[in-house]
Amino acid sequence: MPIDLNSTQTQRLSDVIAALDGADFGSVLLQFIQSLVPIDSAVMMAYPEAAKLLVLHDELAAGERGLFDGPYRNGLYLLSPLYVASHAGQRGYVHISEIAPEGFTDSEYYELYYSTNGSIDQVAFLVESGKGTPIALSLERTEALPPFSDDEKATLAGMAELIARLIAKHRWPAGLVEDRTTPQDMNAHLQQVMSMFGASTLTPRERDVVRLILRGYPSKSVARELNISTQTEQVHRKNIYQKLGISSHSELFTLFFDAIALPSVDTDPLLILRS
Repeated sequence: MPIDLNSTQTQRLSDVIAALDGADFGSVLLQFIQSLVPIDSAVMMAYPEAAKLLVLHDELAAGERGLFDGPYRNGLYLLSPLYVASHAGQRGYVHISEIAPEGFTDSEYYELYYSTNGSIDQVAFLVESGKGTPIALSLERTEALPPFSDDEKATLAGMAELIARLIAKHRWPAGLVEDRTTPQDMNAHLQQVMSMFGASTLTPRERDVVRLILRGYPSKSVARELNISTQTEQVHRKNIYQKLGISSHSELFTLFFDAIALPSVDTDPLLILRS
């Protein structure tokens, strides 16, 4: 949908163009977006194949700072809908409900991060850096603002191509793709750990349950995905917790993050963690 800009918005867009290749590009871009639609928490992140998460610019709400700088940057981002969608090749404007599993707000992932950081709604632009590296520009609202309206979503969707071009045009740091902060492909490492996690202890079906839990599927959605009853899913979950020696979903995530922190593995990482 074409968007007609008023004089203030036109000036903000001119400022963005002037800021291309400058250190304040991220800040000026957000000022333009905020002239279109109010937001009170935002972060622009790059997801290189062979490096950890890179934060390009952030204006996070105070309540989100601790969780973002802690659990999210330490590994939770690898399981986030934005990361999964980006590495699946999805691009453009998205609302969290479009890329998250069904029932996401009832999931353990949502409880660990979203329900405690003050965020009540989220949209994002998934774009390329111009070097082939996915970039996610996440725009959130806390309880200080209402959820995004349909008109506001339409406005942002109408600006998706322009924002993607601006981000691709900007001259990002060489480290976006060239500085290998880890010697391995992070996405490939994630998939390897995910495939081997619990292999020495859990049954194949129990490992399926674990993978879906970690990806943000609530209990009912896990059952639906695996074509089992919710009662059977609960039995699997109970057996998983017992076999892994844990008592909560937060312990499951912590155990998985410990596994991700290990170097490249070709066996169940739990064997290494417990040796």
